[in-house]
Amino acid sequence: MLRRVSDGRDESTTRAASLDDLHLLVVRGAEIAVLSGPEAGREVRVQGGVTVVGSGQACDLRISDDLVSRKHLEIHSEARGVRVVDRGSRNGTFFHGARVGEMIVTESAELVVGGTKLRIRVDGEAVKLPFSRRTTFGSAVAHSEAMRHVFRVLELAAVKDVTVLLEGESGTGKEVLASAIHQESARRDGPFVVVDCGSIAPNLVESELFGHERGAFTGAVATHHGAFERAHGGTIFLDELGELPLDAQPKLLRALESRSIRRVGGKDTISFDARVVAATNRRLKEAVRLKEFRQDLFYRLAVVHVVVPRLADRREDVPPLAERFLRQATNDASATLPEDLTRLLTAYAWPGNVRELRNVIERFATFRDHDPAMLFGRLSDPGAAAGAMLDIESLGHLPYPEAKQRLLDAYHRAVIPRVVAEAGGSVPKAAEKLGMSRTNLYRVLQELGTDVDDD
Repeated sequence: MLRRVSDGRDESTTRAASLDDLHLLVVRGAEIAVLSGPEAGREVRVQGGVTVVGSGQACDLRISDDLVSRKHLEIHSEARGVRVVDRGSRNGTFFHGARVGEMIVTESAELVVGGTKLRIRVDGEAVKLPFSRRTTFGSAVAHSEAMRHVFRVLELAAVKDVTVLLEGESGTGKEVLASAIHQESARRDGPFVVVDCGSIAPNLVESELFGHERGAFTGAVATHHGAFERAHGGTIFLDELGELPLDAQPKLLRALESRSIRRVGGKDTISFDARVVAATNRRLKEAVRLKEFRQDLFYRLAVVHVVVPRLADRREDVPPLAERFLRQATNDASATLPEDLTRLLTAYAWPGNVRELRNVIERFATFRDHDPAMLFGRLSDPGAAAGAMLDIESLGHLPYPEAKQRLLDAYHRAVIPRVVAEAGGSVPKAAEKLGMSRTNLYRVLQELGTDVDDD
């Protein structure tokens, strides 16, 4: 439990108060040092929020050890120290030879993960982080301190027109936060243009971002205005930025530095005036260290750098979010959830985060006499279930990005698990059959809560 303070003299672990008219969150920082193993000598700073250690791309400390799981353990900053949580790793986390699932470190501890030894050293002094008085930011809803700290940072960023980088697991609501930044800025009357960098074919990235002239390449039958041109006067949201090919990154950096672009096949330089918000489910600082992402582009984007917590780390947000989704799904402003369902939702781990919660509530709105197995998607015929859950006509009143996302979610639920099963649980084989990158397929499977093998 994170601790809040009232006036600097009386500390409480239960209710919030204010200090100089600000709500404050008190946490301990820490240093993680790799003592032995492939990354020996590597150090990572823990300063609020959650730090993830593992071999996957979504980790703050990535360890290239075959015995370390993709998300092996998490380190949570709290008032009393840091809480270490094993994420159900295959080979475990060990402290003095004993396998641990969860432990609190108040001073210093050495842990073994796979063939790697880590040392965690906790700071003596606490850090005070402000969090917002508000429980909403745009259409985002939160009662938890961790998420309201994110709200406070983004409230300040929204009015300054600075570039913002949002990191966090898929489904945590990064696009919702990006839209809220736009709505709370002086650019709110301008366009909000979304670019999914993970879904663009590598040979079309430049055309999508910067546009092309007629005849620039085969199939370019007309002039195309790129995303930066379309976002002039507003905000451009670069989603899944971590999937942008390395060879396209210098061109994006040049555009951000010069505030101008040149269409593919064009000669004229076109200036643009757009606020840039980027998001990724990867930890770009680690990607920079491993030379998978350009350092200069990272620092150009991370003027304000925010990590969005996963839903499992802010379970007090589940009931208000669920109620909002229910009212949207039923078009009933007074709709409420049954108490037994609320308890069930709060206890669930939410591997797919807020997106999964929304899907579950839409199923509940469709199947009121629900079976919990049906609510959480464990059906014998997922294809039929997805078809039953999606009413195409009902999408007509939604904004295009949300309608598109709901269609994509239905496809993921109906098709992806079946293809992975046909591939014997092998992600590489399923990715090849689907024509997806392994990274994107792992992301979708994580959202669906599906267990898979790496081979």
